[in-house]
Amino acid sequence: MLITIGALLLGLVLLWERAALPWFLAAEAVLALAGVMMARCAHSHGGMLSIDVCAHQSRLLGWNAGGKLLFTAVMLFFTISVDSALTALAVFGITTLLTLAGGRVKPHIYLSCLTLPLGFLLLGSLTVAFELLQEPAGGWGVPLFGMYLTVTESGRREAALLICRSAGAVGCLLFLSLSTPVGELVAVFRKLRIPAVVTELMYLIYRYIFILLDAAFAMQQAAESRLGYRTLRTGLRSYTRIASSLLSASFRRASENFDAMEARCYDGEIRFLTRQKPFTAVQAGCFAGCAVLAAGVWALLRIGGAG
Repeated sequence: MLITIGALLLGLVLLWERAALPWFLAAEAVLALAGVMMARCAHSHGGMLSIDVCAHQSRLLGWNAGGKLLFTAVMLFFTISVDSALTALAVFGITTLLTLAGGRVKPHIYLSCLTLPLGFLLLGSLTVAFELLQEPAGGWGVPLFGMYLTVTESGRREAALLICRSAGAVGCLLFLSLSTPVGELVAVFRKLRIPAVVTELMYLIYRYIFILLDAAFAMQQAAESRLGYRTLRTGLRSYTRIASSLLSASFRRASENFDAMEARCYDGEIRFLTRQKPFTAVQAGCFAGCAVLAAGVWALLRIGGAG
């Protein structure tokens, strides 16, 4: 699990405010390399991301959607509210273990879903850690526009907290998205009295993202079959042509999907057939145990003066 190891390595290295700069840069390089390798083996399903496929195949599919949503909201709020990088990493580990071991999601699919968040984590940590100062901090600085690009101790602490919080939040959201289909989430939102226009827009936007990806995937496959990426020049030409025709193709696909909805008696409201999934004591115990474990990590760090 290269991407997870890279993220944890970067978070732990940045955690020490006196960490040597070479270790900081080495951790960033490991994280970037992990992202590139995972991007090359990113999993797809017919041009569409496998999120819905994994959600319907997850062992947690039979669990109550409202309970999973409540657990995700609690863990997410706990992650972003507690000022502790190690606690956020603990939340990430708990939710990842629950997704992989409890939901039986394949590791390579889970890692491919982390590829894009990994890039944002990398860029975010770099922009927070590096600062432009009048003088180099810590005896190191790169002259730039009459100032010095340097890494301060406070910048490293903020970068550590940012990347660990982000990892914990991503772990919470991936647990929900890889175990709960969108239709069940829409049903839960309707029970919470969320306006129907909001839930329908959410579902349609989510679906049209996949339509756009599917159209782009088909065009890319067609270009590859015609040696459209044989050289850098032809690859750039193929990319520009795909980008220019993608908008019209996505509109056409969206119109076809809307015609299919009207042919199935669409009257302005999207309805989903959902079956009742009771919130059992086993589910409550599992979610409560995970929450107590995260809170215990935070309490131990407070007592020990770490975090």
